Amino acid sequence: MTESQQLLAEYVENGSETAFRELVARYLDFVYSAAVRLTCGDSQLAEDISQTVFVHLARKARSLPRQVLLGGWLHQDTCFVAATVMRGERRRQSRERQAVEMNALNESSEASLARIAPLLDEAINELGSEDRTAILLRFFEQHDFRSIGAALGSNEDAARMRVNRALEKLHVLLKQRGATSSAAVLALALTGTTVMAAPPGLAVSISSAALAGAAAGGGSALTLLKVMTMTKLKLGILSAILVAGVVSPLVIQHQTKLRHENEDLRQQLDQLSAENARLSNQVAQASQAAESARQDELAASLKTNAAPSQTSSAGAGAPATASSGGSARQTNDTSVLAGMIVDPQVRKLIRDQQKAGMNVIYKNLAKQLNLTPEQTDHLNDVLADSVMDNIDQITKVLRDGKTSEQMTQVFADQDAALQEKLKAELGADGYAQYQDYTHNLLSSLTTDQFKATLPADKPLSAEQSTQLYQVLLEETQSALARAGLDSNYQAVPILNFRNIASEDAMNASLNLLDEIYNNAYTRASGFLTPDELAKFAEFRTNAMNVSRVSIVMNRKMMAPAAQ
Repeated sequence: MTESQQLLAEYVENGSETAFRELVARYLDFVYSAAVRLTCGDSQLAEDISQTVFVHLARKARSLPRQVLLGGWLHQDTCFVAATVMRGERRRQSRERQAVEMNALNESSEASLARIAPLLDEAINELGSEDRTAILLRFFEQHDFRSIGAALGSNEDAARMRVNRALEKLHVLLKQRGATSSAAVLALALTGTTVMAAPPGLAVSISSAALAGAAAGGGSALTLLKVMTMTKLKLGILSAILVAGVVSPLVIQHQTKLRHENEDLRQQLDQLSAENARLSNQVAQASQAAESARQDELAASLKTNAAPSQTSSAGAGAPATASSGGSARQTNDTSVLAGMIVDPQVRKLIRDQQKAGMNVIYKNLAKQLNLTPEQTDHLNDVLADSVMDNIDQITKVLRDGKTSEQMTQVFADQDAALQEKLKAELGADGYAQYQDYTHNLLSSLTTDQFKATLPADKPLSAEQSTQLYQVLLEETQSALARAGLDSNYQAVPILNFRNIASEDAMNASLNLLDEIYNNAYTRASGFLTPDELAKFAEFRTNAMNVSRVSIVMNRKMMAPAAQ
């Protein structure tokens, strides 16, 4: 049994998320590269296709043979998904254009592969099972002939012959589609150039979505499409948007570039607001229906047990009236989110997304502390559980209309509980490093996020990055001191849960962030170029807008539906 088969078996038998994430890490570049080719270089569609393929793997893993050659299965599913995504006429036109252009190419390997790329996977899929497996193992998974022979149940020489015959067949299939390169050139083009690196952070996002999709299965009201939409939101700094009734991670993936301009943001807000209103109506209708049924049952019970006297009947009616009044408040006090996370599967799905977000934010801390994969996973569990506890508390605070002082106490208690768990988890030294890391999140994530907005050929130098980080750190500390806030105050607005529960707290937090960025911008003029400063100004505007929108949308989903 190969290592991949062992990992798959561990996932199937024990539900090991660690094993599944390892499979995603091993095969993501392979799947993503095929998806890029099948979509004519559209990286966004390729990411979506890659995610769908691994969702399929998570769901179908238990039905796969124990000796399945995973590369072949993944490649076939990638082709199937891509064929569904890419509509017929667009693909035909692209294929014809590529075939015409192909005949004018020189015989260089990269140029040859670039032109046959849209045709390659379709042709591979027409090969017989063993030929297809041989091609994929040799040129895509990059195994030597000995490994291929072992996988096919033969020896090294037989594997070499199998690959050569399969290559000839592939050449014939490509020639039928207009490709005129020789089999030798085809082999050269395939060698070492068929697999490209997937975008950073995509493995984390896909693993979480696939595992969450598998857990949700077909019975949850949350569809796979909504899960996929949730993972594709790429807005501003440290922000989260509630999509279709689901809290996306209350973090950002700091390798994501800021590509949404204000107009896009407004359009998304309109769509989200409409969806939130629809969900609110559904929750209210469901609650009213349940209450009506309960009242009918209660009335029938009271009628059966009522005493014959008028006084007794009146006495029996009083509790019903009180109950009805209480139920009316219950209906009005139900938030859209609370109405959905009653379903354990939906709650687990949301929690898994929070865990993925915590992994993105704290992965550098895990490296700094030299945590094992198991320790890192457990740390992310603790952090994700804390997020879910805070979501519950925000819902209660908004429902009960607590005062500012009561809110402060609620979230102080929540934070104290988390700190005790982290002390036990990390030890004294590790906990001290966690505190420093968390307090500096605004500086580190802002620096990383801003760097991601710059052109690849004009990055910040290491010295500039260090200077920007230090300026942000100093300005954050100064702003906290001027505002009379504790040095432990979380300056990242969306990670400060009190901001979701209180509009006043949100405004104060955003004003603080704006002050920090404004002062950092002024100081950065000493080491950033004019173009870089302009980019930072744009970054600041987007960060402020999206942070506000994210908090407001989170509050709307957690507040009573009647509000």
